[in-house]
Amino acid sequence: MDKLKGMLKISERDKKLLLIVAAALIVVLAYFFGYQNLSSQADTLSTKKSSLEVTQRDLKEKNNNKDKYISDTSKYEKEYNTLITKYDSGSTQPNTINYFIKTESVTGTWVRSLALSPTTVLYKFGQVSSSNVNGSSSYSSNLVGYKSLISIAYEGDYSQWKNFIKYINTYANKSTIESLSASYNESTGTVSGAASIALYSIEGGDRKFTEPSFDVKTGTGNIFSSGN
Repeated sequence: MDKLKGMLKISERDKKLLLIVAAALIVVLAYFFGYQNLSSQADTLSTKKSSLEVTQRDLKEKNNNKDKYISDTSKYEKEYNTLITKYDSGSTQPNTINYFIKTESVTGTWVRSLALSPTTVLYKFGQVSSSNVNGSSSYSSNLVGYKSLISIAYEGDYSQWKNFIKYINTYANKSTIESLSASYNESTGTVSGAASIALYSIEGGDRKFTEPSFDVKTGTGNIFSSGN
């Protein structure tokens, strides 16, 4: 037993060595569980700081140019409203027929026939990204741009023909002549031909559309008869 106690007895030198090892272990554990965690938090804070500095610079620049942005916004809004009013707010068949009724009435040109093609989508306004550094969207719209293509056969004198072309190209709502053929009859002084006319519309949002109405007389047994 005394021999065993002697074996278990720790010398002063071994005690010091154990203390050094224990101290080293504490330092290592402190690094892994303390310093590394602190370092990770420092990196996170540094990243947030950099992001906030970018935001601060952006906001400061916007604030310095606040009056210009307000003025530009007002200007662009007026231009936008002026532009969008040049487009019809609907693209129905009655609206298309009404367009050519007015064309005949104003120009004197006879629209002998017309054929309507399906209306196609040209553009969806959708979302517009903001210039903010966070990239969030500041504008969205359900407005959609449409195009209606109509093929017609027409006839009129030379003056009416010129008025016909001018009327379409300068119509209040956007319309264009996609193609045009013309033939002049010297004996009758008439111009006849075919044309492909495109009508454009922007629909949706708060744009209101009123379907045109037609004054059609009823109660006549034979619409082609001049009698009762």
